[in-house]
Amino acid sequence: MKLKKYTQFINEEFYPNTADDSEKLTNKKLEEINSMIDYTLLEESATEDEILVLCRKATMLKVKSVCVLPKMVKVASEALKDSSVLVCTVISFPSGKDSVQSKIDETKSVIANGADEVDMVLNYHLLSDKNEDNDDVLYDEVSGLANICHASTNKNGAPVILKVIVESGLLNEEQTREATKICLKCNADFIKTSTGKVAVGAELNKIKVMYDTIRSSGKSMKIKASGGVRDMSQITQFITYVDRFGMGYGSVDKLNNVGTTTTNSSY
Repeated sequence: MKLKKYTQFINEEFYPNTADDSEKLTNKKLEEINSMIDYTLLEESATEDEILVLCRKATMLKVKSVCVLPKMVKVASEALKDSSVLVCTVISFPSGKDSVQSKIDETKSVIANGADEVDMVLNYHLLSDKNEDNDDVLYDEVSGLANICHASTNKNGAPVILKVIVESGLLNEEQTREATKICLKCNADFIKTSTGKVAVGAELNKIKVMYDTIRSSGKSMKIKASGGVRDMSQITQFITYVDRFGMGYGSVDKLNNVGTTTTNSSY
C-alpha cells in the first residue's frame, strides 16, 4: 500500500508555475499514475459509441480499468477482451439502498457479462442508526458479494475484485472506522470513499482513518479514493495511503493532455 516513491516523484516534478498538469510528469511516471486509475463514465446518457471511445482511450492510456454502468459492462468487456485494461462496474449505484438479494443478483449478472471488478455501494445510511438488525444487513451484503466475487474469475483468471463504497464524506470518523471494520471482517478487497454523486467526496482525514484501521487489523485491504479527485494536487494528497483512484475520464484526459470526445462527467 505504501507509495512514498510516487509522493517523492510528484513533489520533485510538480512545478506550480507550469500551465498544464501533464507537463509536470515524465511519460514513465504518468504511466505509473494511470495504472492506478479507474477511468470512469457513469452517466446514464452515455451511449455505446461513447463507451467504445472510452475503451480505446483507456487502452492507449494504460489505465487500470474502465468503470461503467452495469448496462454497459458487456459492451466494455467485448471492446477490452484483448486489452490488459479491466472492466469495473457499480452495484446499487448511487444510493446503496437496494436489498441484499438485489445486490447479489445484480453482481451475478454483471460478472456473467464480463465485469472484472465490482464497486458496490454500501447501505451506509444504516451506519447512523446503530442496532443489531442494521449491522446484520451491512455484514450480509458485503460478505455475500465478497463470496460471489471471490468464487468468480476475471479475464486474467484471478478472482473478481470487490470494492465497497461507503460514502465517507457523509460519515463521521467513527462511522468511517466502523465501515472499514465491516469491510475488513467480510474480506472486501477495497474500501472506496465515494460514489462521486454527493457534495463531499474523498477527504484526507477519512482516508487516514481507513488506513490506520486497516493497519491495526493486520490485514491487507486496499483503499480507493474517489469523488472529487480531478487533478495532481489531490493525487499528491492521497497517494501515500491509497492504491487506486476513481477519476472521471475528463480529468484523466486533462492530466494526460489528450482530447475528450465523450459527454462531460461530474464524477
